[in-house]
Amino acid sequence: MSTSIRVIEAVKSVNVQGSPAHWANEQGTRFKNPWTSWREHDWRDMYYILFKHNRLTPKAPENMSTLLPTRKPTWNHEGDDAQKLKATWIGHASFFVELPARANTEGRVPKRGARILFDPIFSTHCAPIKLAGTARITPPACALEELPEVDAVVISHNHYDHLDRPTLTKLAALPRKPHFFAPLGNLAQLMSVGVPQDNCHVLDWWQSRRVEVDIPSQDGSDKTVPAVFDLTCTPNQHGEGRTPMDRMGYPKSLWASWVAREVLPDLSSTSPKTVYFAGDTGYRAVLDEQNEDEGPVCEAFKQIGEKFGPIDLALLPIGAYAPRRFMSTVHCSPKDSALVFKDIKAKRAIAMHWGAFILTTEPIMEPPKKLKEACEEVGIEEGAFICTDIGQTMLYD
Repeated sequence: MSTSIRVIEAVKSVNVQGSPAHWANEQGTRFKNPWTSWREHDWRDMYYILFKHNRLTPKAPENMSTLLPTRKPTWNHEGDDAQKLKATWIGHASFFVELPARANTEGRVPKRGARILFDPIFSTHCAPIKLAGTARITPPACALEELPEVDAVVISHNHYDHLDRPTLTKLAALPRKPHFFAPLGNLAQLMSVGVPQDNCHVLDWWQSRRVEVDIPSQDGSDKTVPAVFDLTCTPNQHGEGRTPMDRMGYPKSLWASWVAREVLPDLSSTSPKTVYFAGDTGYRAVLDEQNEDEGPVCEAFKQIGEKFGPIDLALLPIGAYAPRRFMSTVHCSPKDSALVFKDIKAKRAIAMHWGAFILTTEPIMEPPKKLKEACEEVGIEEGAFICTDIGQTMLYD
């Protein structure tokens, strides 16, 4: 017996600030960052990226596989482990998350929980052309074909290292197709890789969809058990673009983070688990010689914390942050992510967006070291915000 999926569009959206300040036109087909922490890149930034950046990026160490090991993922969990929240880092910003396998009101338990695949990229390069500078320096945790059944594929934005067309094409061709979720402006991208329109869901910030997955029961009967969760498209600070033309004028597609929250029966005594996926995001805009702690920070994260906190598990980026003048607007440093952890009221977090591609100029193995220092500085309990091996599956009560 296979699982079936339903997506309900009539879930009430969260209304935060009335009219959408991130719309750059009345139609909601162009977008902008509305944050006081945002600044547009200027001619100095363009000069840097065109003439200096490639010369300053580091080389991958020869012992990269030792520095950042890859494990074989564990997908199937039984007994008490089946009742836990599970997250596996596939590499870069790709995560495979399985929500707890909850019993229904009749006491029947599903074989597994609902499964969400965030920003999957299994390609060897993160660009339209396979140049040396865009190649992976560590492999993904497994081949795409080795993934277990996926219910929802969630995309944060359309950059090549997050919306990977070869990967999405393979996922769209699966006999049992998952449903795909992305921010506004990405419908054409999804349909162009073969996703049926009925399986495409493009959302604005603060819009939600309810996902219901009928999963076979553990008892071997012909009964199914519903696994239900809400997906909410939430703000962050970033941008979009796959071609130079996308840089002209206001962006045509939106960028986002996402919140996944279990929906449990009314009489359940268990608290629903909440997962936050940050996507690709900055936290502030830092100029040369500026004290980072003196400028404004992105308001979105405290809004998310107020609406959805406490967050049981956050998946937060810690890499691709140097040089700060260019990268701080769009990518979090480890300290930025530690502050996001606090803003969203996270209980636990796993680091991502490092160790797969050489995108920026910080030393490749610097982010985990800086994360540990940042957690100590801002008062995050040791072990609450961690780095894992690629393919390592973490289980949370």
